[in-house]
Formats: sequence, C-alpha cells, structure tokens
Amino acid sequence: MQMKIVKKQILRVVALVMALCLIAVSFTGCGKAAVKNPYKTYGEKILESQVLAYNDNYELAWDHDAKAVLYKHKSGEYWSDIFYDAYLDGSIGNNGSSPISIKVINNKTLDLVESSSTSALEGTYETDNGEFKPSGYMFSGKIDGGIRVYYFFEMYKIAVPVDYVLKDDHIEISVDSSAIMEDGTDYKLVSIYFMSNFCGIKNSKDANLLVPTGNGAIMNCAENAEGAREYEGNIYGKDITIRTPLDKKDDEAINLPVFGSYNKDKGLLAIIESAIGSATLHAEASNDRTNHSTIYPEFYVRGYDSFMKEYYGQNIWGATQRYNDNISGQTFKVSYYPLFGEDADYNGMAKKYQSYLVEKGELKKSNVESSAPYSVTFLGGTNTTKSFFGIPYKKIAPLTTFEEAKNILEKIKTNIGVLPQVRLLGYSDNGLRPGSIAGGSSYPSVYGSKKELKSLIDYCKGTNLFLDFDIVTYSKSGNGFSMGDVAETAVGYEAEIYPTTPVRRQDAENKYFALGREHLIDAGEAALDKADKYSAKAISLSTLGKYAYSDYNDEGYINRYQIEKDAKSILDSAKKAGYVTAVSGANSYAASNADVIFDVPITSGEYDAFTYDVPFYQMVFSSYKSMYTPAINNEVNVEEAIAKSIAYGMGVNYFITNNYVDKSDDLDEYKLYATLYEDNSSKMKNVLVNNGFINTYNAVKGASLDSYVLSGAIAKSVYSNGTVVYTNLSAKSAKSPVGVLKPYEYKIG
Repeated sequence: MQMKIVKKQILRVVALVMALCLIAVSFTGCGKAAVKNPYKTYGEKILESQVLAYNDNYELAWDHDAKAVLYKHKSGEYWSDIFYDAYLDGSIGNNGSSPISIKVINNKTLDLVESSSTSALEGTYETDNGEFKPSGYMFSGKIDGGIRVYYFFEMYKIAVPVDYVLKDDHIEISVDSSAIMEDGTDYKLVSIYFMSNFCGIKNSKDANLLVPTGNGAIMNCAENAEGAREYEGNIYGKDITIRTPLDKKDDEAINLPVFGSYNKDKGLLAIIESAIGSATLHAEASNDRTNHSTIYPEFYVRGYDSFMKEYYGQNIWGATQRYNDNISGQTFKVSYYPLFGEDADYNGMAKKYQSYLVEKGELKKSNVESSAPYSVTFLGGTNTTKSFFGIPYKKIAPLTTFEEAKNILEKIKTNIGVLPQVRLLGYSDNGLRPGSIAGGSSYPSVYGSKKELKSLIDYCKGTNLFLDFDIVTYSKSGNGFSMGDVAETAVGYEAEIYPTTPVRRQDAENKYFALGREHLIDAGEAALDKADKYSAKAISLSTLGKYAYSDYNDEGYINRYQIEKDAKSILDSAKKAGYVTAVSGANSYAASNADVIFDVPITSGEYDAFTYDVPFYQMVFSSYKSMYTPAINNEVNVEEAIAKSIAYGMGVNYFITNNYVDKSDDLDEYKLYATLYEDNSSKMKNVLVNNGFINTYNAVKGASLDSYVLSGAIAKSVYSNGTVVYTNLSAKSAKSPVGVLKPYEYKIG
C-alpha cells in the first residue's frame, strides 16, 4: 500500500510540471491527467452564445448570459442544466441555476459542507489576511462535439470539469475525475451532485419521476399540502464493505442504473454509463419553492467508511464518515435520451433501456430453452447449538437432504404435473450462513452422499437444478481461501459485513467478511470445480449478482469499480463450461449475463415518497430471462404476491424444507415454519393448477411485457404475443374490462 502512495506522489509532481498546458489538454479531449491534480485559479473565460454541435434532430447550444447548456429537439422541445423556463420568466433561484453542486469535507473538523456552482459564482469569502475574494469562477471552451465547463470553487480550492457532448439520439454529460483540480490542504472533495436540473420537470399532476428501486416506482409531481417528497438510494444497493452502525434496514435496492422524468408526451431517460457503483440517486417530487421536481445522481469521488462519533460533547452519538485519501480516477458519465409521444413514460423507458442493453451486447437471450411456470428452492442446513459436558458448540442440522429433495420433487410432479426450476440454497459447511467460500470444496455428509446428489441432478434433467454457491461472503478458511484474503475498507479495516440472502435478514451477532476482489475470479473457478465434481449442469451465484462492493487493497476496486467486469467474467466462464447460470435479486450487469433470475423484487420498498409501483425491472428483462419472485410462502400477503407475479409476467418461487428443526438458531429470522413441504403441498396445487396460474403463465411465456397500466386497483399487462392479462391488485373486488374481479383475481382478456 505504501508503494502505491509513493507512485501517486510521483504522478502529482508530473502533473505540476504539466500545469500550464492542463486546460489546453482538457479542451482537446485528449489524454488523462494524474488522479489528483493541483488547484490553480484561472481568469474567467466564458464562450459567447452559440450553437456548439447539431445533427438532423438535435442541437447543442450555449447561452452566455444564462451560463447554461441547451439541448434542443427540432420540435422546439429543450432540456437544460438549469431551470431554463424559470430563467426566462425571472423566477429562477439558486438551486435551479446550479448545474452542479459539490460536497467537501473539512480536513480538521471532519464536517461536511455543500456548495452549489451558483453560490460559488455569486458569493465571496474572506481569506486569512482579511481580504474578500469571489467564491468561484467559470471557465468554458469547445471540445469535439460540444463544450467543457470548468466550475472553480475558489473557497475550497477545487475545480470540476463537466463535458457536454452531442450524440446521434442523446446527449452525453460527464466528469473525468482525473481532471478534477484540488488543493487538498484544508478541504477534500467528497462527491458531486450531478446535473440536478437536467432531468428536472415542472410540477404538475401529469408530471412523474421514474425511480428504479426494487421492481420500480413512480413519484407523481403534483403539488400537494404535504409539500415535497424525497427519496435517496445507492445504485446497486449498499456497498457491503461500508459499515452501517445505526442502519440495519434491508430496503429494496436500485438494481438498474437508470432514472427519468416525463410529462404527457415528453420524457427524458437517463442511463448512468460509467462509475455506476459510486452513484447515489436523489429524487424530490413536488418542491413548492422551486415549482419543479428533480431526479439526479450524486457521484462519490472518494470511497468512505462509517463510524460512530460523539457530537457536541453531550454524549450524543451518530454515524459519520471517514474518506479515502485518493480520488478514484473514474469518469462519471450519464447519457440522456429524449422520448416523445407514446414512448414518453415508464413503458417507453423500459423498452429504450432494454434496446440499449441489447445494442451494447450486454443483454442476450437466456440459454434456458423452456421456462417452468414456477421454481422451488430447497433449503439445506441450519445451525443448532448443542452442549458437550456443558460446553456449547454449533452443529449443522439438515432441513432437506438430497434424497429428501428428490422424494419431494417426485411428489410435486405427481401433484402439479410439471417439474419446477430447482435451486439448492444453504447447502454449505455452515448451512444457511456464510461459511467457507463456495461452501467448502465438497458437500458435508449431513446433506447426503455424492451418489444421492447425482441421483437428484439426474432426476431434474427435464428442467434445471441449480447448485448455489456463495463466492462473496465467508466466515472461515477453506476451499483455497484464508481469512487473510478479506477485502479492505476505505480506511484500512477488514471488511466486516452484515450479509443478507433471500432467506436471512441481517445478522448482527456473527462476524462475516467480504472476499478480497482480487480473489473473486478464483472463487468463481472454485465454484465451477465443485459443481463439476458432482456432474452438475446448472450453477447459481446468488451473492455475486446481488452484492456490488469495493476493496481498497487495490486502486482498481475503489468505489466498486469493475464489479461489472468481474461478474461478467465469472458468468461467462460458467457458460463456456456448459453451465446454465442463475443469480438472485440481481444488479443489471449480472441479470443481463445470467440465464435465470431468482428473487426478483415485486415491491419498490413502499416508501412514502412513491405514488405507485411499476414492473420496470421485469419489463427490461422480459422475453430475455426467466424470472421468479421471492418465496411467496414467506410473504405476508401470499395472494398479493401471486397477483403481482401474474401482472408482472413472472413465475412464482417457493422455499421448501422437509424437516422442522426444533431450536434452530435461525428459526425466527428464516421463517422456517412456513417452508415445510407437507404444509405447502395442497397450497401449491391450488395456486398453480386449480386457480389457473400455470395456464396463464404459459399464455405469456417467452413474450415481452410491452405495456403495464395501473388503473385504480386493476393492472392491465399487454404482451408482445397479443395476450392481455387483467389483475386485481387489491383486497376488494373491482370492475375491469373482463368483468368484476375478486380480490387478487386475474383473467386473460
């Protein structure tokens, strides 16, 4: 680590020598400066108003007086980095006129300070010798296809460059963090609030924001008596290497790096294209002070960890952050795609993002030739506490052995008529809890013999049996990995985590760790070696798809950098080896590259800020991937979960066990009481056969969910094969185009 720091110092010296040509280089768009640059004040130089670039449909212009970029469509519609409509009528305020804001940390007090670009440009500050100087400057110049604007925050000795570049059907806005200039003596840059106005929209009952948390949510932007509603969430969910001292919530994550706004026949879809893991999404609907609603990312230029701090010396404690010394060096890039007419809503945004992934070669059809209408996840083992001469010790008790799983599947086939997709979860050397990487090199004998597992795999030849391996979290050495292979936090600690799985919520009593990112590829190979040992044909990597995390042992993994590349490499290796692949509750990069997605969210998290849920996640991956809900027999409202799975075009999933283990250490958190097959057998038949779930699923299987419209309690789902399904998502009967639907009833129209 010390050698890396020395190398950085050398790079900084080189950057100083190149300081005189820094601006010239930046405006040519060529080259990369050092990761951390010295700060230098330049005189104000701003381009005159002009058209910077144009094509058949769009033009990119600069307004000198407004100090604003305008992105115009040939129809006359436009978007800007300020509230340009408010600027024209003279009602614009500080927030509406600030393209970016920054968050800095005081190196002495560790206090965080926020500053908008407008505040910097219009304000003054007092120097140590009593002089008053402008708080900021602006510097702009042409680059290929657009403009670069430097925002100088003189008070903090920080300058941030923003590039605006016109593309064929979108505008690309980015910040190359290696070109950020920072003195670093008194303040360090923490994050950039990026283009907070560009996707902004004037408050109206017809205006809406798309927030892709969980399955997806809409925030309506009509002004109301309660005032503004706010949401904040990390793209890819929480970084598991960041400790959360006071936050043990397990909310629905943002799995897709997109967001948007729309009003009637005009919309704007934003796709975060790089440095995704360092982004936090902010949304504010119905702000009555600005008369606008906004949605935008905040990019962290430095990694951080959390710790407890006493405030005001009054025994009042709270969580605060400590930041890594080095700027990450990533480029923060967001592309904005205008949408018009019928495409200007969340349905059109889902189609656009799906086509974007396909065109980029990131989304391909699943290798699964046929998709079963439902899936069954067998749970393997649970921890129990035993005593030997008064000394307590842990022992794994089997919830479902290999032989028992086969026997249950035989009964299911007789009962239902068709085998499900099958997943074995928690068959590790520590049961449902993280143990050795990939659960050890072999299966513990408590689950059965190698012969019995092969027999189970052979029985599932008509479907897929996925062996699930945790290659991210672990609690003990084994399978070629030691406790010295742990990831490092932003401030140099071992990455202790509170892991979550589809079965278990956070566990605060036991210590688990995240595997160092440099070992992740090797862990994937270890999982494949284990699967090959048992002649498996399908492999599930639940935690790989769900956990995007950092590792500060290596600069290449700061702020979750390259997690997309690592996950794709592991999944591609499995496919090349002939495996069908599955992930769980997956982020976009894993969902795009796997064949099956388990535990797909069916709720947005039900935050107060949201107006209603939409199946945005499902629409993006429909027709490309087989998708299954979280375990419906563990849901509070089973009927609602089934109705949502139909409305969203997914198969249902069941968690199943053969044995009820008395005094299980996991009993309360795992809800094992709801998983016994003998208690679920008749319920499964009633849902899947008697109530027509399988018939409805088969009617839309393989088709894309082209449109989803919620009218009151009735959801109308339109599929690419022409099938229309109406679903009542409420606990009361409701009228629909196919007649009155009972609570949670569904019918093909």
